[in-house]
Amino acid sequence: MFCLVYLLAWSLAAASPATRPAAIEINGTKLTVRTATVEADFDGPILRGVRPAGSDVEFASPAAAGPGIDLLYLDGSLLNVDKHERVAVRRLSELAARVEVSGADTTRTLLVVTDPDTGDIRITPDGLSNRRALRAVRWTVPLHAECMVTLPCVNGLQFRVDQPHPPTNRFRWPCDWNAQLTVATRGAFSLMVHCEDRDYRYKALQLTRHGDRTEVGFESESPGPLWDNRTAGGIEWRLNVYKGDWRVPAERYKQWMATAYDLAEKRRHRPAWVTDISLAVCWAGTNPDMLDALAAAHPPSQTLIHLSGWRTDKYDVNYPEYIPSEQAIAYMAKARDMGFHVMPHFNYFSVYYQHPFFQVVRDFQLRTIDKNQPDGWHWPPETHDYTRMGFIHPGLGVWRDKLIDVVGEVCGRTSTDVTFLDQTLCTWNADNASVQGMNTIAALHVLQEQFAAVYPELVLAGEGLTEISFQRQCFAQAHILEGWGDLAQKHVEAQHDICQFLWGDHTRLIGYYHLTPGGKQFDKGIETYERMRAIPTLITNNPADLREPDPLTRRVLELARRPRITRAGD
Repeated sequence: MFCLVYLLAWSLAAASPATRPAAIEINGTKLTVRTATVEADFDGPILRGVRPAGSDVEFASPAAAGPGIDLLYLDGSLLNVDKHERVAVRRLSELAARVEVSGADTTRTLLVVTDPDTGDIRITPDGLSNRRALRAVRWTVPLHAECMVTLPCVNGLQFRVDQPHPPTNRFRWPCDWNAQLTVATRGAFSLMVHCEDRDYRYKALQLTRHGDRTEVGFESESPGPLWDNRTAGGIEWRLNVYKGDWRVPAERYKQWMATAYDLAEKRRHRPAWVTDISLAVCWAGTNPDMLDALAAAHPPSQTLIHLSGWRTDKYDVNYPEYIPSEQAIAYMAKARDMGFHVMPHFNYFSVYYQHPFFQVVRDFQLRTIDKNQPDGWHWPPETHDYTRMGFIHPGLGVWRDKLIDVVGEVCGRTSTDVTFLDQTLCTWNADNASVQGMNTIAALHVLQEQFAAVYPELVLAGEGLTEISFQRQCFAQAHILEGWGDLAQKHVEAQHDICQFLWGDHTRLIGYYHLTPGGKQFDKGIETYERMRAIPTLITNNPADLREPDPLTRRVLELARRPRITRAGD
């Protein structure tokens, strides 16, 4: 009922009043745009004001700090003012205008179009530079200090503009900026800027603080290689205002995704037991006594076990060699007989340098966007005595075939009905961004679709929840703000459940950080994951943690026994 009310509110806000036509007004370099639902004022490319139609509730900062449109280069520098710069605003039709900023070395434009059907103002930034190594064009929205910002970043964040920001200020889509929208709420209204890009193009969200004001920058990033690149843009952003809090525009975006990604068909293949899971145990070993302790603490059919140490090789070495140890085979057999759901740990694109298969795929190792260096990692990260891994571009069909084959072999041998693919949030831009006609984002989508086609009964899980991974992943390992360090209370309180609002019907979150019984920040870890509505989670290989639980472990077990809450605000 709650969501129906909000959906109705959105429908009324988005559709009325139909009698107020869209309008474009130009006065020199000033542009005013009106639709049935929103009004916006531009001074050249600078957004000076944005408000609900017929209202004085202002979302834009009264004094914008930036130039409105920037060019970002590969070395990290940016150009926001060009010498001998000229600004012109030209009407294209009754529904559209173009803002052009031309200088000695660059041309930057904003195409502004009104959409009579939705009331959206559609904004498309473009940039052209005589200087090479152009990375992105950034269009900015300066927010009023009283706005509350809700972001689908790092599984959900919310903060007031005039309060301390998250320590991270740039979020890449979809890795860190999990969905292509931003919501700002002031009073009874919410502003949404979003993108309806289905071509999986690289983009990012930038937060820039100026005193008590904040600029939100929307970056359209060109795919690598960028060394000789001189253009960026072509991604359309939509701006509108809705009556209600963040849920109202988020519901609109959710409805768009349902159609854009054919979610009804994908949801049809999700097994019922996914909804029944109410406790997760992560980074589990193969001690069979843990299964007995778990069964005594919580129903096995409602328990998901993320099994990391199951191979004959140590954790995170020698990929893609996936041979289960005899102990792991026995453990998984016992778990299956008891009714547990066990997901063995795989990696979606890492290959060990010394593994023979690396020689097959090494020419398709991802290369860093800024220095064209082979991209990868080492384990363990704390020492120099490590194993090296290379990240292989997931667009390579030979690699996807290999991964699908090894996962199928293991799951067939162990009768496993769910599997975990590590690092599925890693879909960033690269110097070799395109392989077989796909960038890394599109390639992850194709990989998941191939898994669904080859193994339709196999449940997928992965690291991170994004607009791409949610389409086929039923479980996602949730990162949190400042998860690697000490959790300050302000970081805990910044976490928000917008991502579960968007995707909780399809993908459920499990915990990751600060969830070990006896850990110094166990309490903050529990609170953080409660805020994002993740499945109650423990990280333990010690049966005593369950047989003689401390107060915080008991709290997790009690949370697991409560009825599931699926919607934000319910």
